[in-house]
Amino acid sequence: MRIKHSSLKHTKAFWLFVTPSLALFTIFFLVPFVLSIFFSFTDYDGWKTMNFVGLNNYKAVLKDSYFWDAIGRTLVYTVFSLPFRVFLPLIIAVFACSRKVAMKGFIRTLIYIPVLLSSLVVGVTINWMFSTEYGLVNYIIQSLGFQPLDWALNSKLATFVISFASNWSSLGFNMILYIGGIKSISGEMYEAAEIDGSSPLQTFLRITLPLLAPTTFLVFFLSSINLLKEYAVVQGITQGGPGVRTVFIIQYIITSGFSQMQYGYGSAISFIIAIFFAIIAFLQFKLSNKGGENV
Repeated sequence: MRIKHSSLKHTKAFWLFVTPSLALFTIFFLVPFVLSIFFSFTDYDGWKTMNFVGLNNYKAVLKDSYFWDAIGRTLVYTVFSLPFRVFLPLIIAVFACSRKVAMKGFIRTLIYIPVLLSSLVVGVTINWMFSTEYGLVNYIIQSLGFQPLDWALNSKLATFVISFASNWSSLGFNMILYIGGIKSISGEMYEAAEIDGSSPLQTFLRITLPLLAPTTFLVFFLSSINLLKEYAVVQGITQGGPGVRTVFIIQYIITSGFSQMQYGYGSAISFIIAIFFAIIAFLQFKLSNKGGENV
């Protein structure tokens, strides 16, 4: 009886802690997700019209060249930005944990500060820095005797600016993940390597890098998803310009759903993208073999 009573107390305590999170998850994720799937089979305009249209929205999406263009731009942006998201924080974390580096706490704090800023603030700040007429970057370029660049009018330069802002704002977070991974590595391994005459580069390649594989996978996975759904930074810098050259898939969904009052069509795009993201996540776990059981 005592064991049963204790088990009931633990069960009640479990649900007491879980229920608030479960309620929030249901209200802000499950319900909107189910509604979005339902709307995707209608011509809902967000106001009065809502007729069942079956798979027409999905057929229209798959034939929409603007949709595929947005997908392509998103993938190119992700592939271009991902190495900086993964390897740059790793290098900084290694130096931030080195015994030869002074003021490590101050350096870590300085690098982490952008993480505390909202994405929109980061976008506006970077947009000012790369302004064609009054930007700090063009001022430095002119001071060196070169012509200023039209960052906002060139699609490649605009994409670079977005990538720079996104990587800068996430650098501190990924650095902290790597620092946690480095701190979990036994110091005895580094001492043994030092006694054996291993150089810093050899120690990094043969000890630090292999043992950080789970952390690297986590950073790679989180960075991939965040880059694929980039939105606020883009809005703060280019708003999709020049033209539609920096309109990524999330911008396209919001434009179709809210700006053009095609909620049903936007919901269909959202569901397709959700499946696309799920496939990417599954492949990452499958190929890396770090997210679950060995297969």
